[in-house]
Order: sequence, then structure tokens, then C-alpha cells
Amino acid sequence: MAQEVTELKQELTEVKGQQVPEEKLATIFGESSKEESQVAIEKETLPKKLSDFAETERQIAAFFTYLDKRPYVQSLDLPGGSYLQYQIGIEKLSATPPIIVGEMDSLYNMVRNVAHFYRVMGKKRVLLARQVMQNESEVMESVMKTYYQWFTRDDKGESTLKGRPSMTAMYEYAGYILNTLGGRSYLLRRSPKVRALTTYYCVLILDRANDEELNSRGIDIRPYIKSSLLEIKNQIGLINQKEYITRLSELSLKYT
Repeated sequence: MAQEVTELKQELTEVKGQQVPEEKLATIFGESSKEESQVAIEKETLPKKLSDFAETERQIAAFFTYLDKRPYVQSLDLPGGSYLQYQIGIEKLSATPPIIVGEMDSLYNMVRNVAHFYRVMGKKRVLLARQVMQNESEVMESVMKTYYQWFTRDDKGESTLKGRPSMTAMYEYAGYILNTLGGRSYLLRRSPKVRALTTYYCVLILDRANDEELNSRGIDIRPYIKSSLLEIKNQIGLINQKEYITRLSELSLKYT
């Protein structure tokens, strides 16, 4: 009962907090240094505008810096900080993809797939991810959008951060989330907002895989577009809900 009350309170907070506080986002992603702006004024020059990709990477780096200052992250005592643990987690997940086809062939396959993240990433990294989703729930939509941009934008040789998964790896995990019992069971343990957004971004990744002829498993995207669209429409508290609906509607027409 206590757990249900906690979850209901969290959902109510998300609904009430549909407009994400700008100061919270500024704290997480950082802002241009006032000192740099002052130097530019004194030199009578305009500050150089970062490219879209460079700005995204700056925000990603700022996010990890923010996490390392949070008490719940510090309590985990992570060697090298959250960014290093993130890199290790991505490397492990990329090296050991889940089962997408044949999951139900044996009980062994099914059990391994259900426990995939815990088994591959390890207890502390899974706990870190869970704690971030719980403690940063009011800005998780913005965080997920920033990560998707970082993962998928053309870096044009500007990338300075490690940890961007390959398109093949993203495809494998999109297929896992959308198309397997293990992936769906993982989503059912997340909040409704995270569940809806994760499904949405997995659909976008599967669409990119189709465009790049990387859909080696032959996953049919059409039912997932339909279910994602329904889920997004029914989700309360999404800042960019209209954007998601427009994109999914376009994909629905694309695959008609």
C-alpha cells in the first residue's frame, strides 16, 4: 500500500510539474559562463556560438557534473564518477546485446533476457540508473531528448566525449525493448512517463535502422508506431507531447 501511495504521489507531481522549472534545467545543463560573456564584452567581440552538436555535448558533460554533486549519487561511491561508470555500462551493453529473436525458445533464454541489464551492467550501475530516473523525474523528458540528440546527430568530427553507442547497438536495444518479454517487463517497472518516452525513442531508432538498412531482425515497426502513438496521447504531463504526436503521425503515413 505504501509503495502504491508513493507511486501515485510521483505521478501527481509529474502532472502538476508539466512546465519544467527553467532554473532546474539551468542547474542541470549549465549556462554560458558569465565571466566568458564579460570578457567578450570587454574585447568588443561576440561570443562564438556553439554548433548544435557541440552544445549538446556541453549539456551532456554538464549533466554528469551535476549528477556527481547529488547526494544520492555520492552515496553510491562510484569509482571515477558517474561519467566513467556510464561509459563502462555502454561498453558492456554494446559488447553483450540481448536476445531479440528466439527469446521464448527456452526458459534459460527468457530468464537471461529479463535480467539482462542487471546481469550485464552490474548492480551499482543499474542502481545508479534507477536512482537518476527517480530523483530527476521532473526533468527526465528533457534529459532523454538531449541524450537522443547526442546519440543520433552527425558530429561532423566535433565529438569530444566517449559513450555514444553505435547505430547497431541502439537497434539491438530498441528491438529488445519493443519486441521481447524481457524488454517489456523492464518497461513495466518504470514510471508511465519514462515508459512512454522510451517506447517513443525506440520507435525512432527502429525507423532510422530501416532507413539505413540495418533492420537485420526484420522487426515490423507498424504496430509499435500505433501503440506508441496511443501511449503518448494518453500520457499526461509531457512537455513536447504535440511534437511526439506529429512525428509518430508522420511515421504512420510513411509505413502505410
